[in-house]
Parts: sequence; C-alpha cells; structure tokens
Amino acid sequence: MVTEKELVDAIREGAHTIEELREKTRASTGCGTCAVQVYHILQRELQNLAERKAQ
Repeated sequence: MVTEKELVDAIREGAHTIEELREKTRASTGCGTCAVQVYHILQRELQNLAERKAQ
C-alpha cells in the first residue's frame, strides 16, 4: 500500500506524470482501484507546485 505522503514526496521529487508516479511508487499498479485517487493527488500537488512558483 502506498501512502498519500509517499505520493506527495514523489511528486515533489519530480514525478510529474501518472506514469512517473506509478514507476516511482508502484501506486495503482495492482488492482487499480486507487487510480482515480492517485490522479487527484497528482493534480492537486502539481497545482500547489505551480502556485508556489508563481509567488
């Protein structure tokens, strides 16, 4: 099981696509039931990164 913190950390370390995030964390590569949640976390964190850069 991959935690949200692990996903956020991977995104902050440069995993900026769903494929990169899967490769780095193995999230949503098993049964896939968490794929939508993983996608939403990715989108949220990319938005947060963009907002931080804009400041």
